[in-house]
Order: sequence, then C-alpha cells, then structure tokens
Amino acid sequence: MRRVAEIIHVVPEKRYAYLEEHLHPSEDVSRIMWIHGVRNQFYFMLNDMILMTFEYVGKDFYKDMKELAAYPEVGSHFIQKRRRDVPLEERSTTNWWAPLKKLGSILTENPMPADEEEELSMEEQYRSMLSGYMADGVAENDISFDEDDWSESVHI
Repeated sequence: MRRVAEIIHVVPEKRYAYLEEHLHPSEDVSRIMWIHGVRNQFYFMLNDMILMTFEYVGKDFYKDMKELAAYPEVGSHFIQKRRRDVPLEERSTTNWWAPLKKLGSILTENPMPADEEEELSMEEQYRSMLSGYMADGVAENDISFDEDDWSESVHI
C-alpha cells in the first residue's frame, strides 16, 4: 500500500464546485478509481488550500494514474497543472496541485502490550477517556473538546 498526499489550490470562485464534484463523485468515477487501486480518499481544507490524501493498493502506480487520467469522466476530475509549472505570479489565480513529501510516520505497529489483561485495561482506560469519565480526585490531565475545532480531535 502506498499513501499519496497532495496540496491542491483551487481559485476561490471554483472551489465550491470542485469540492462538490470530488466529495460526491459519480458511481462511474468511483468504480474506475477503485479498479485502479485508489482507496480511502480524504479531503481537508486549511484557508485556501485543500489537502487530498488516498491509499494506492495497485501494483504499478504511474501506469494506473496515467490510465485514470485517460478516462474522459475521470480525466476532468484531476487538476492538470503542477505547482512547479505555474509561474509564481499566477499561482493565486490558477488551479494547481503539488505532491507532499513524506517526512516520517509513527504508530505503524500496535503499541499495546501483549498481555491480554493489560490490553483490556488499556482499552477500558481509552474508552473512559472518550466518554469523558473523570476519576475522583485531582486529575493530572484534563480532556477537553473544542466544539469549533475543525479537526475533530481530542486535546489532552
């Protein structure tokens, strides 16, 4: 499996239509992308940038991406200009994409202890954290959730 991540810039007047098309693809587009190994595609937004990620499970990434772009119904799904090809003075007025460089990864293996009783105890602790349960006495870590937090993260 290969993870792919890209930053995408779409000019403001086209951004809503772009997100609508990509967050709600047709069944044909979804099937074609699936056949060519695209899985778990996500979109995130920060200011005027969109972060798109997906997992590729095929055998020949470049061949599959080239074939995907050749389908008329999918080819229009891709932004054609890469950031390095767009002159600096045109970057704010042009749709473009740029690949993200992978810096590293963590939690690629299960960090839980092998002992099943210990693992169950850790799972119970985790579930109590999610439910908001606080033990009696002074807590060293307070768990809060910001209702306006776009990342849907839990802050400890």
